Amino acid sequence: MTIARFFRTATSFGLPRHAIVLLLGLQLGATLFEGIGIGMLLPVFQLLQAEGGVAELAEGSRLWTYLVTGFDWIGLQVSAGTLMAAVFFCVVMRQAFTYVQRMYQARVKLNMQRHARDECFGRTLRVELAYVEGESLGTLVNDYTLELERALAAIGALLQLAGTAILLALYVALMLAISVIMTLAALVVLATAVFSLRGLMRRTRRTGERCLEANRQMSAFLVERLRAIRLIRLSGTELPESRNMSELNANQRTRYLLHEELHVRLATLIEPIAVGVLLLFLYVGVVRFGWAVEELGLFLLIILRLLPVVKEMAALRQSVIGNLPSLDVIESRLQAMAAAAESSAGGRTLERLTQGIDLRKVRFRYHGTAEAAAALDEVTLRFAAQQTTALVGPSGGGKSTLIDLLPRLRVPDSGEILFDGVPAEMFDLASLRRAIAYAPQAPQIFDGTMAAHIGYGRADADMDDIRAAAKLAGADEFIEALPDGYDTQVGESGLRLSGGQRQRLDLARALVKRAPILILDEPTSNLDAASEELFRRSLRRIRDETDITIIIIGHRLSTVRHADCIVVLRDGRVLDSGSHEDLLARPGWYEEAYAKQHGSGARQQARLQAG
Repeated sequence: MTIARFFRTATSFGLPRHAIVLLLGLQLGATLFEGIGIGMLLPVFQLLQAEGGVAELAEGSRLWTYLVTGFDWIGLQVSAGTLMAAVFFCVVMRQAFTYVQRMYQARVKLNMQRHARDECFGRTLRVELAYVEGESLGTLVNDYTLELERALAAIGALLQLAGTAILLALYVALMLAISVIMTLAALVVLATAVFSLRGLMRRTRRTGERCLEANRQMSAFLVERLRAIRLIRLSGTELPESRNMSELNANQRTRYLLHEELHVRLATLIEPIAVGVLLLFLYVGVVRFGWAVEELGLFLLIILRLLPVVKEMAALRQSVIGNLPSLDVIESRLQAMAAAAESSAGGRTLERLTQGIDLRKVRFRYHGTAEAAAALDEVTLRFAAQQTTALVGPSGGGKSTLIDLLPRLRVPDSGEILFDGVPAEMFDLASLRRAIAYAPQAPQIFDGTMAAHIGYGRADADMDDIRAAAKLAGADEFIEALPDGYDTQVGESGLRLSGGQRQRLDLARALVKRAPILILDEPTSNLDAASEELFRRSLRRIRDETDITIIIIGHRLSTVRHADCIVVLRDGRVLDSGSHEDLLARPGWYEEAYAKQHGSGARQQARLQAG
């Protein structure tokens, strides 16, 4: 990884340049004090062995001349005691710098975690719907948790590697001061030994990629199976699914074990190599160069201090290489989401609807499908303001796709969508979506209280607003009958409520928004007859007491029969439209569907009433 890419990547993960500079500066401060402290040991040893004292040493050494001058400048005399005190002071300062550096590094790491997770989740909420639909939920969960941790570990290891390199440079400089030839020779041998481990590094990269794949497979499997726990139990497939889980678990274990084995191999090999080099050069230093005891002792001390540094650098480099696949994945994910981000479009605000919503020759097809398989094909229709319009038709006719186009969850390939005569793209996206309240076929209820769910999406809703919305939706009676009323916990996905209660509770959530447009996606498809009747009453109450424009997708025609206008969609085209009576009065899909749901006698009776 180049320095430019490192700075770019670290910044994108919430690590500012000044934090990098400060971390390296603190490491440099600790390194300098360590170097001075170790370097001061040489004059300590020399003074302890000198017979003539400081004066004799100062006459024959420039180093001692500098020491005497420096100590005079701060008002101290050079002695064994003051030199040892200086060494101790350097050790204390080194530890102080190290403490501050490590605490700041921990803070930076946590800030990076928070920033990266916020960024990933935030970008997911802002991307086009097609991007999320094209991704496995398990893969997303894995990338936002485990792979994100590994990516941050790679950045952290790179920072530590840079700091360790500074420490290594210091030790090399001290060794050069003792013997240039011996130091260069030692570096050549060490470099050759490290270079011989390059095959181990390449294998580490490959095992990192395999671990990433194993993690994704495991996460995708878990998310899918946990969402289908009822199906698994009712299908009697607990044993096969347990075996599948065991295989995935064993595969993940094997890959991580190999990854760990490579780390252990590196740690095992690097120390004997380094110790061998140490012993060899100490022997050569004594026999060939005739080093003095103090030089030998200092060189030995430096080598002993250098040994863990070399080991740490090798381990950090291996950690970076092993975690680079995760870093690449997260970077690619963030870049892809940035490219797929929704456009906020125009600057107009949609506060109310006075005329209606018009679709003019709207065409849309999903990516990857043939042109002939357009989900919507030249659709032209109107949703009149302050009226109820129902969309009906066979499954796959394009109803849900059309609804997704209104809040611009999807963008048509051609044609226009206008709100009160103004094209949808002229409105600010947030404003457009604030003007539309939506209740899906299967209510999506988060764990929390009744009041919290109703108020979801409107931060300023107070209890009066929540109660009013619940009453309008017909949910107030069953909520107030509960022991804790609006403070009752609904449970995850609202499992403590019946289907009808969940539907009315979610309708209250949509109504508290006070949006001028209300979209109901097949609101009674999962309800029994009694619950459906309660929902129809709530719907009539909304029509009578508000001026909301209501759009309903309905499979049960009994739910939509009172709509002001019913539009029949089939194969992405508008087949017919009109009132319930109008559509029953002429042959077509609606008449046939109504007869199937209510019997031919109901059709004849409806025709007589229409006539």
